[in-house]
Amino acid sequence: MAFWPLEGRRYDMPALFGPSSVPDKTVIEDAHAIVLSAPISRDAAETLLPNQFRSPDAPVLSLAYVQYNDVDYLGGRGYNEIVVTVSAIHEGNDGTIAAAYAPVLWVNKAGALIAGREFMGLPKLLGNIPDSVEVEGGYRFSCFEEDALLLQGEATDLAPLAAPALDRVNARAGEVRTFGWKYIPGPNGSCDVDYPLVNVMRWNYRTAATGRGALTFAKPSGSDAPFSEAAIATLRGVPLQGEIRAFYGRGEATIDRQATRRIA
Repeated sequence: MAFWPLEGRRYDMPALFGPSSVPDKTVIEDAHAIVLSAPISRDAAETLLPNQFRSPDAPVLSLAYVQYNDVDYLGGRGYNEIVVTVSAIHEGNDGTIAAAYAPVLWVNKAGALIAGREFMGLPKLLGNIPDSVEVEGGYRFSCFEEDALLLQGEATDLAPLAAPALDRVNARAGEVRTFGWKYIPGPNGSCDVDYPLVNVMRWNYRTAATGRGALTFAKPSGSDAPFSEAAIATLRGVPLQGEIRAFYGRGEATIDRQATRRIA
């Protein structure tokens, strides 16, 4: 009997074998994030944004290392992720929306790549991302394509946030919106799909700290890092216009796929 998709159900390729095994909502009870942020110019921000978005007056470039433990759709396995975002604004029929746009992400599990790339419009690449390591006063992380180093980040001089400050962070982290861009090419240089989305994550940090950050983009060759070299070269060319601030948080993270929506 021929397969027929059920209306209202979400499917991932290969769609022939039934609805997606990735749930509408994933709750990770133990996740931790290291976020490095610095101001950049509007001109630099515009180089990282598709035509559907524009830069605000004071854009910020952020790079986050996130470690997710015990993920439901990975059979209880975890994965690590590097997320690059830049401040962005979308203006359209849905009004003016301010959020962060993710021009590139790396994950170290194929399942996490499929879950975000097809449905959420997040441009995920497969990377080799070791667990973060403790250094004096903080943490260090890195990302590779195969054996080629792509980037390295560090958060140091971390000072724990007291309860009132942690409450304020959690009030903002209760809905973290990230723009996606669903682009699917067609034959002969055509475009089959081209539209922006908004995705939502929800964090509830048990502990958090702030401090100083450091970030280095490597110089891999096109043969050593064929999928990542162009992205890293572009990011390496973005001048930071202030100190790098660091944030560290550990707690519960929710990927709310039910909140993903197309915007126009």
